[in-house]
Amino acid sequence: MWKRHWGLSRDPFPDGGSSYVALPSHVEAESRLVYSIESAHRLAVLRGEAGLGKSTVLRRALAKARRSGRRIALAADPIEPVGLWNALADRLGAPAAESPSDRAASWRRLERAVQVCALEGRRVVLAVDGAEALWNECDSTRADLLRLAQLDGGSATALLAVRDAEGGEQALEPTPVWTLAISLTRLTRSEVERYLNEKLAGSGCVDALFTPRAIVRLHALASGVPRGLDRLASLSLMAAASRGVEVVSSEVVDDAARECQVPLR
Repeated sequence: MWKRHWGLSRDPFPDGGSSYVALPSHVEAESRLVYSIESAHRLAVLRGEAGLGKSTVLRRALAKARRSGRRIALAADPIEPVGLWNALADRLGAPAAESPSDRAASWRRLERAVQVCALEGRRVVLAVDGAEALWNECDSTRADLLRLAQLDGGSATALLAVRDAEGGEQALEPTPVWTLAISLTRLTRSEVERYLNEKLAGSGCVDALFTPRAIVRLHALASGVPRGLDRLASLSLMAAASRGVEVVSSEVVDDAARECQVPLR
């Protein structure tokens, strides 16, 4: 009902799978990841808070970098090194693991998989989405993660997407000097307006449904985080439609945030 009220063909702000908005910071991060792959850099780390779009940027970069002479392996949300190494080896087509819990055997399996690709004339890209469990755990665990960039003498490129800890303290931790560090930041007020309008346009609405003051409130309440912005914008559209109004005001946004009290990040 609420989508019909606004003339929308679908929900502009669904949880996951929503349309991509090419914001400058995302485009730059994506381009730098692709550059890392094309230039055969050993390691690039994409950093940012939860909900800023790291997964989307990483996957778009990998899609752009696909070539016949390149093998890409992507693993998500690893919780321990051995499981990560086996997951990447699986994606490279390695033979089944005889001892999947054996640390040394798991590393050798991944090494062999990378070496086979090299013999076939294909450079390997190892991507890890949600690497923070290993990155922020301890020095030894991080070292296990960084070993990916040293496989076969550094012939593989490792791309890591890492969520910063709350407060951003982890963002200041040192990384190897050969690391390309890429950061995603929160959206500005003008970026929020563009983000909202493009997502609405992608759902069939060319009108500006949020008043300028509503956009200010959305930006403030979601702290410039796209994931929180998606959730609050959807709730506000539903609330305004139930009231039968033609635009979403700042009062509606405040009411939606206060009544639902959902975590925005």
